[in-house]
Amino acid sequence: MKPATKEEFKATYFKYGRERDGWGQAYWDKFFEPEPKTPMRYAIEEPPSPEHCRMMIVSDFATKEYRLFFMTEEAEEGLYGP
Repeated sequence: MKPATKEEFKATYFKYGRERDGWGQAYWDKFFEPEPKTPMRYAIEEPPSPEHCRMMIVSDFATKEYRLFFMTEEAEEGLYGP
C-alpha cells in the first residue's frame, strides 16, 4: 500500500467506485468532505488484477489513516461469512 494525497485517494475512489455498490458522490461527501477534525493520512493499493474488483475502504482512527484497496469477490465473501 502506498501513501497518497487526498487528491490521489479521491481520483482512485472515483475511478473504480461504482454508484450501484454505494461508492458514489453522496458517500464521498458524507465521509471524506469536510475535512475530519483529526488530520488523516491516505493510502491506496491499485487492483493487482481484474479479479480484484471489490473496492474496500478502511478508516483506521488508531493510526489516523484511510486505506483504499481491492479484493476478489471470493475473498470478500470469505471476509463476511462462511
